[in-house]
Amino acid sequence: MKFLLLGEYSGVHNNLHKALKDNNYEVFLISSGDSYKSFSSDIYIKYEYKKTKNKLIRKPLALYYTILAFSGFKGAMQIFKYVDVIKKMKDYDIVQLINPIFLTDFGPVVNFIVFLYLKKNNKKIFLCALGDDFYWVSYCLKKGFSYSMFDRLSLKTLKYYLGPLSYVYGFLNPFLNKYIVKNVNAVIPGLYDYYASYNQFSKCTSIVPIIIKTEDDLQLSSIQSYPIKIFHGWQKGKETRKGNDIFDKAIKKLIKKYPDKVEYNIVGGLSYDEYIKTFEDADIFIDQCFSQDKGVNALLGMSAGKVVFSGFEPCVKEYYDIDYDPVVNSPPDANQIFENLERLILDTSLIARYSASAKIFIKEFHNSDYVLNKYFKIWRDC
Repeated sequence: MKFLLLGEYSGVHNNLHKALKDNNYEVFLISSGDSYKSFSSDIYIKYEYKKTKNKLIRKPLALYYTILAFSGFKGAMQIFKYVDVIKKMKDYDIVQLINPIFLTDFGPVVNFIVFLYLKKNNKKIFLCALGDDFYWVSYCLKKGFSYSMFDRLSLKTLKYYLGPLSYVYGFLNPFLNKYIVKNVNAVIPGLYDYYASYNQFSKCTSIVPIIIKTEDDLQLSSIQSYPIKIFHGWQKGKETRKGNDIFDKAIKKLIKKYPDKVEYNIVGGLSYDEYIKTFEDADIFIDQCFSQDKGVNALLGMSAGKVVFSGFEPCVKEYYDIDYDPVVNSPPDANQIFENLERLILDTSLIARYSASAKIFIKEFHNSDYVLNKYFKIWRDC
């Protein structure tokens, strides 16, 4: 079987690409590298932004790109330099798109035209539901979840939401998402948040977790002495949607109360390879507080045996049918986050317990054999 993986989301297709290769399948990955994360790809298709140090030009240029994103025609000229690459996107048994906007940063017009070509020239196409799209943003805006990042949407914060809102209000974005759902063989959610958003469709499958490698001899976190090290991965520009400021408020309150018991480290803006080296010595790993389910960043922390603060609502725990907590569920409430942190600081045996639970969960649901078996059943049956 021949596989074509299109697009990248925090290493999801990168890990799937490696797992398929390790099982001697012919697989080809085309992506942008997922922005500054710089994931590897067999071929890169990137939108080239104009950069300037001139402060007078910077804001008008940012406005131009925002208008371009809402217009739907972003990248309509730049895509021509990739025509030869697109022509080779044919004769695959399985094509998997990471998102309706699988050519990241190119608009729906470009993605629609490329999708038509893919549909005509390949056997089966699947949509992996991950990242911002029409159905997930709509579900959040309609209060489908008990809380979401859109709870902070206001006139004052609007500029931080223009990107996500373009998937609902941008020209052709809703059409593209609806058209792709109708014309793929199945929609495969990668996390519970997307499962909830797409479960209205009969084409929506069960969740296929993200492949995360864990070493068998992983040393679990075990606190011998203070200070307890807290790692906070802070993606600049995504504070509003990740809730970094809420975590920061809780952690600073903790430091004020227990100055000798806590060491706090904030890291952001690094490539993937650099990033994963920065939390090796951490005990507690801060992810996000507006998601129902833990994302890829949280899974990295779990795979390293850290106590992860992220989303793991009761509905997610029920979905996986487990009786333990692999992460510390973190709704957007600084007081609740503080209380959970304080509980760990005062009873360090809990850190070892969460560390062990995280490893159990990753090894059960995120190992490559388990994930590939779920994928192959869907790819075969749909």
